[in-house]
Amino acid sequence: MNQVLHIFKKDAVRHWPEILISLVLLGLSTREELYPWHDSSVLSSFRPAIYNLASRWITPATILFWVFLTVRVVQDESLVGDRQWWVTKPYQWSNLLAAKLLFIFIFVSVPLFHVQLLLLHQFGFPILPSLPTLALSQLSFYFVLFLPTLFLASLTKNFGQFLLTVGGIVAGVVSIVWVASKFPSVDTKTPPAIVEAFQSTLLWGSFLVILVWQFARRRRWVSAAALLAMLGVNALISVVVPDAKSIETKYARVAAQSAPAKIVMPEPTKADGWKITNLTLDPISTIDLSIPISVSGVAPGTMVMVDVMKITVNSAGDPEWTRNWKYQHIELWPEDRSRAFTYEMDRKEYEKIKARPENLHIELGLSEYQEADTRIVAIPAAKFVDETLGICRIEPGLSSYLQCLKPFQPPGLMATFDPKKFPCTKMNKPGFIPEDAVSHAWKFANHDGFPAPHYSPISDYSIGFRAASLPSDRDSKPGQEFKFVILCPGSEIRLARPELKRQIRIALDMPNVRLEDLADTGGE
Repeated sequence: MNQVLHIFKKDAVRHWPEILISLVLLGLSTREELYPWHDSSVLSSFRPAIYNLASRWITPATILFWVFLTVRVVQDESLVGDRQWWVTKPYQWSNLLAAKLLFIFIFVSVPLFHVQLLLLHQFGFPILPSLPTLALSQLSFYFVLFLPTLFLASLTKNFGQFLLTVGGIVAGVVSIVWVASKFPSVDTKTPPAIVEAFQSTLLWGSFLVILVWQFARRRRWVSAAALLAMLGVNALISVVVPDAKSIETKYARVAAQSAPAKIVMPEPTKADGWKITNLTLDPISTIDLSIPISVSGVAPGTMVMVDVMKITVNSAGDPEWTRNWKYQHIELWPEDRSRAFTYEMDRKEYEKIKARPENLHIELGLSEYQEADTRIVAIPAAKFVDETLGICRIEPGLSSYLQCLKPFQPPGLMATFDPKKFPCTKMNKPGFIPEDAVSHAWKFANHDGFPAPHYSPISDYSIGFRAASLPSDRDSKPGQEFKFVILCPGSEIRLARPELKRQIRIALDMPNVRLEDLADTGGE
C-alpha cells in the first residue's frame, strides 16, 4: 500500500498542471450543464459567436483531456520495452496498476461524481433513488472510456504512438464500413441472447485480462496478438452460431387486411407518383426512392410504426432483384391520410431496370402501440414539474415544442394535442402556417441493458408535435409550404405510456411499374 501511495503522490506532483486544467474544464462544463436552456433565450443571440461555439465543445474537450491525462500518467512508467528507469526500482506491477487506477479515480471519477450529485440537487431531482444508476453509469464510463484508453496507453511508448494507433484503428473501421457499404445489404439477424452476452463479456473481459497481462509481463506484441485472437474468436462465433431471430421471425406474417393500419399504394403518375431524389451523401452511386402511400384505419389511441421495408423487383424473363430490409421509423397516427417511404437503391441497378415495366413486391414490418396510463397534462406559462416528463417548459421561440429535463434518459411517451380546442395567437412567419389539425408526439423508451456512460445525469430532451399529413393540406393553403404546431399557456395534451401490442409483417404489390416514366431525377 505504501508503494501505491508513493507512485500516486509522484504522479500527482508531476502532473499537477494537467490535473488543474482538467478541473478547470470540468468546472466550465458544469457551468454550462447548470444552464441547459440559456442558448434558447433571446439574450443568447447577443453573445459572441466564439462563446456559443466554446460552450458546445467544452464537455467533449473535457472528456478528451481526460483521455490525454490518462495516457500521460500510464506512459510515465512505459510498459513498452525493458530499458525504462522504473524497472530497476522495486516496483511491483500490481502496485503500479493500482496507483494508476487510483489516480483516475481521485482526479476524474470523484470530481465527476460530485458534479453529478450537484446537478441532481440543483434541478431538484431525488439523489438517493438515483445513486444505483449513477454508480452503474460511472462503471459504464470506465468500460467505455478509460479501459480502452488504459489498454492502448499500455501498448504504446509515447503520446505520438498512441495517436498513430488510434488513427490506424479509426481508418480501419472507416475502411471496413466503406467496403461493407459497397455490398448488397442483407437481412437483419441477431444471435441468441446468451451468445450476445458471452461475446460482450469476452470483448470487455479480454481488454481487462490483456491490460493486466501487459502490466505484469510488458510484452506488447504478445498482448496485441492476444487482442487480435480475441477479435477473431468473436467474429468466428458470429459466423458459426446460428441466428436466433431475423425480421421474418420477429414480425409475424399477416394479411394486409388484418393490419392495424390500411396502407394503400396508389397508382403512381408522372406528376405525383414516385420521386427519385438525390438525398444521400453519395449521389453518384445511390438514388433514394420516395414512395407515397395512403393511410387509413388506425384506431384511436393507437400508433403504428413502420419499422422496416423491403422491395423485390421482378419481371418476366429477368432475374429477381431484392434488396433486403431497410429501416424506416415512420409513424402512422389515426389522423394521417398520406405519408411517404424512402428506399435507397443502387444507381447502376436502377439504370438497368428503369426502362422496363417491373412488378414491385413490397414488405413492411409494423409495430402497433396503444396508449396506456392516459392522463391530461395542462401546460402553464412558466416551467413546470411532471412526474413522468421531469422539468418542462414551452420553447420560447416558435413555441412549437416542449423542452424537458429528466434524470439519465427521456421517458417513453405518446402525446396528443388538438390545436382547435386551444387556439393560440397566430405568428407571422413567411412560409409557415399554424397547424389546426390534431397532432402527435412520440418518444421511444429504451431502458433495457446496462446504463449508458452519462457525463451529466440530466437528460435534456424535447417533445415536438408533428404536423398532421392530411391530403387537403396541399390544396387548402396554396403558397404555404410548412405547418407547425403552436403551444401556449393553458394548452392541454393527452399523455400516455406506449404499450407494444404486436409486431407484424404485411406484403403489398405494385404491378407493371416503369421507373423511368415515374422518376423525377431533379433535372439530371
